[in-house]
Order: sequence, then C-alpha cells, then structure tokens
Amino acid sequence: MKIISTYTFVFTVSYLVIFTKVSGFIFDYRIVIAATLFSILNTLLWFYQKINSNDTQKITEDPSFWISTGLLLWSVFSIFRIVPMFLLSNIDEEFHEFLRMVMYIVNIIMYGMFYIALLKYEKIILTPTT
Repeated sequence: MKIISTYTFVFTVSYLVIFTKVSGFIFDYRIVIAATLFSILNTLLWFYQKINSNDTQKITEDPSFWISTGLLLWSVFSIFRIVPMFLLSNIDEEFHEFLRMVMYIVNIIMYGMFYIALLKYEKIILTPTT
C-alpha cells in the first residue's frame, strides 16, 4: 500500500514539474486538479487499507477516518468547481455563484470533520492504556 502511495506521489510531482508552470504567478488549473486527484487517490487507498485490515475498532473511532472523509469530500467538490469554472463564469454566472456557495459549505463541513478528528485524537491521548 505504501508503494502505491509513493508511486502516486512521485507521479503527481513529476506531472507538476514537467507539464505545468509551478512557479508561475498565473493560475494553472492543472495544478489544482493534480493535487485534488492525489488527495482522492490517497484517501481511497487509506479506506481500502483500513477495510482490509483485521481491526476490531469501529472505523468512526479512528481520527484518520474523519480526516480522510473530509479530504475526499473537499477534493471531489473542488474538482467539480474548478473544471467548469472558466466556462461558467462567462456563460452561466448564477450556477457559477451557486458552485462557489456550495464550496463554502463543503469547506465548513470539512473543517467540522477535522474538528471531530481532533476530538478523537484527544480521546485516544487521554485514555489510559492498561
């Protein structure tokens, strides 16, 4: 699993260095798409690894579950917003504004999931081990 994750990281960085202008000041949507696809692949790999493990703990008790779910949710909506962004700004301004508002809501939900993960980490740290 770590090998696949490492390969996706190397592929993403190689793509960014070769095909995009990373250091440029002009917004390049390919950078955002590559980063969000990397997040999606990594979270899906984490879910696959967690489901296939012989762990008896509930998956919702794991803080990484909440972080992965938040990143997956944000990445999917980010791609949905970034890809048609330039087209919709000229053709359908209302839908473009709606997508922007939905992205704000998704950001709030993602940060809420991160907060739940912090609470789960605190619970793990404060729980005495016997």
